[in-house]
Amino acid sequence: MRLVTRLTLAFLLVVILIITLHEYRQLGDRQADFERDMDRTHLLVASTLADAVELVAPREGLDAALKTVEVTNERHAGDVRVRWVCLDGRVDEPATAVDCATLAEDQPITASRATADGVRRFTLQPVRIDGRAAGAIEVSESPSHEGAWVRQHFDDAVLLALMTVAGMAMAAFVLGWWLVARPTRALMDKARAVGRGELKNDLKLAANDELSAVADEMNAMCRQLERAREETSREAAARLAAVEQLRHADRLATVGRLASGLAHELGTPLNVIEARAGLILEDANAEPQIQSSAKVIITCTEQVTKLVRQLLVFARPRHPELLPLKLSALASTVRELLEPIASKKQVAIEVKDAQSPAIALADEVLLQQALTNVVVNAVHACNTSGHVTISTGEVEGLKPGDSTPRKWCTVTVRDDGTGMAPDVRAAIFEPFFTTKPVTEGTGLGLPITVSILEDHHGFLTVESAPGKGSTFTLHLEPARITVS
Repeated sequence: MRLVTRLTLAFLLVVILIITLHEYRQLGDRQADFERDMDRTHLLVASTLADAVELVAPREGLDAALKTVEVTNERHAGDVRVRWVCLDGRVDEPATAVDCATLAEDQPITASRATADGVRRFTLQPVRIDGRAAGAIEVSESPSHEGAWVRQHFDDAVLLALMTVAGMAMAAFVLGWWLVARPTRALMDKARAVGRGELKNDLKLAANDELSAVADEMNAMCRQLERAREETSREAAARLAAVEQLRHADRLATVGRLASGLAHELGTPLNVIEARAGLILEDANAEPQIQSSAKVIITCTEQVTKLVRQLLVFARPRHPELLPLKLSALASTVRELLEPIASKKQVAIEVKDAQSPAIALADEVLLQQALTNVVVNAVHACNTSGHVTISTGEVEGLKPGDSTPRKWCTVTVRDDGTGMAPDVRAAIFEPFFTTKPVTEGTGLGLPITVSILEDHHGFLTVESAPGKGSTFTLHLEPARITVS
């Protein structure tokens, strides 16, 4: 509102100045018009009376003519005075101090002069009797009523000016509030919202003027800021993810080194414990309770030995020998190896071959281990009477990190088990993460599978939803030769 007030005051000052200058000019023009009207009136009276005197004097005498002038003066008693001046034998002289000789010109004279009773306006009309100059009829009047007229006109002008200024002030204030203050306040609110980080809602101004153009520019700026903020957030999230991945990779490297060393150190003691427990178990003279304890020791030792073996596989460098491998044959081999485990859980394993055999470049031993880990997880995820399907084929796909899709040989393991929640799905490739009981899983199966596929320049994809089962697909580079 301060801007509107200043604009209104500036506008009013300009209006007052214009009205003052106009009225000042009008007052001078009106005053000149007033004096001209007064002179015309005086001239009319003087010329009419001169004509009357010129008619009366020859017929009725000079005294009758003078009487006519005196009667006329009496009729105009007050501020108007009528005299016959410069007449031979009379002492009346023109109040304007005009030489009587100049009256012979027979031209009226108009002038103003200061007298004892104030400034008066004079008009003299020469009189001619019998063809000779006989003075002049003088009509004079004090312009005192002119001052009253000027004051009245000034008062009217001031009243009109005040009414005009008041109306203009109200109009300027209302229009200023509507056209300036209201959109300016909206712009200020938008600026405060931007300062608070609120960039979503656009500011709409109905008027199509400079302020609406400013609002459009602010909206465009907010959209650019929003895009920049989103891009910054994405970049910050990507940096944090990269830092976390680096930290995680460092932790995994440390775990791998520790696991490798620990596995080597535990190998010999475990073999000794298992051998001594075996001797106790084979001793016919040992008590049954001792033999039962020895049996438990052997079972636990085998579990620890298995974990140690997996740690060694996960930690030690591998150098796969890539040869053409028929994936359907590999799938059948894995099914035969895991048939006892599946039968124990009453889960059926089925192998589906593609119409054209999928042949990949792979290390058969390592790839069998990777596929076995995936199928074992699928069997464990199924309920009684569940079903696991192993299928092979070829697809056109895009490897993570690549920009161009290409052809891949695939082995797909699909189960109708319990599926995975999103949080479990995000953590299944973490080493030692497992949802199985302690005696059934170590959490290294899938990390080992991913590692083996990376050594094959392939990758693993997962699709899963709670209650809808899971699908794991191993992607491998195809071989350029065929195998019968």
